[in-house]
Amino acid sequence: MVFSRRNARVLAVIAWIGVIFFSSTSLASQWCEQGFSWLSSLLFGHLGPTDPSYGILHLLADKGVHVSLFLILAMLLCMTIPQIRWKAAIVLGCGALVGSCSEFLQRFFPGRDPAIRDVLINIGGTAAGLALHFAIVHFRDDRTSGGVLPRATEAETVSTSKH
Repeated sequence: MVFSRRNARVLAVIAWIGVIFFSSTSLASQWCEQGFSWLSSLLFGHLGPTDPSYGILHLLADKGVHVSLFLILAMLLCMTIPQIRWKAAIVLGCGALVGSCSEFLQRFFPGRDPAIRDVLINIGGTAAGLALHFAIVHFRDDRTSGGVLPRATEAETVSTSKH
């Protein structure tokens, strides 16, 4: 069996979903807390857990992890799903489904608290990844065409101006 590029991409999507589901566990939460404590003491040594600024930084880091996980998921899905009409809807739907499942999974781990707010943040991260993917594709296509877009014919110009 030949391992194609498409198979590799599908495997990458599945593995990344595994990373997202692992992030719902108590162990992942513990590792993230330890990492945040170490990094915040390194960068902001004067801030302690009782400082209000520490709480804001913690919230931003926590939600930033959500956005990053789902931005990467969207990018992987965009590279895996062929160019079809409903690609964006499929990617957003997958992000919503995986995000909902990961939040539901948290119910089974002590110290984790599932939240609809986080599902919405996950969908936002998916949308950001989708937008980034389309921007990269547009930029790449623009560069390969020499930055010159084909001119519309007079018939195309007339038909689009009527709508």
